[in-house]
Amino acid sequence: MALTVNAQLAGGITASSAYVRVQSARIFKKVDGDSYSLIIDVDVYASADERAKNGGAQSLTCPAMDKHKFDFTIGDEGSNLIALAYTKLKTLGIYDGASDA
Repeated sequence: MALTVNAQLAGGITASSAYVRVQSARIFKKVDGDSYSLIIDVDVYASADERAKNGGAQSLTCPAMDKHKFDFTIGDEGSNLIALAYTKLKTLGIYDGASDA
């Protein structure tokens, strides 16, 4: 699973059709003890081919896209937390026009 999207990199540069992949999705109980957060870390690559390089893939620096936090309710994930992560990412404006890769 991954997304392709035009990514705004540091310095105002746009990477057209960047390949965005969820690196991790974690659930944390908030300090108040009654609610949870879903934390999503992503890696951004220039292309799917770059990501596929064996041991030599270079990710792009993209501070606006590298980490996201969402409110979470136990059971929201169904059977696949990573699939939920991609669904949540697509709700953010910086992922407008994103397509499944």
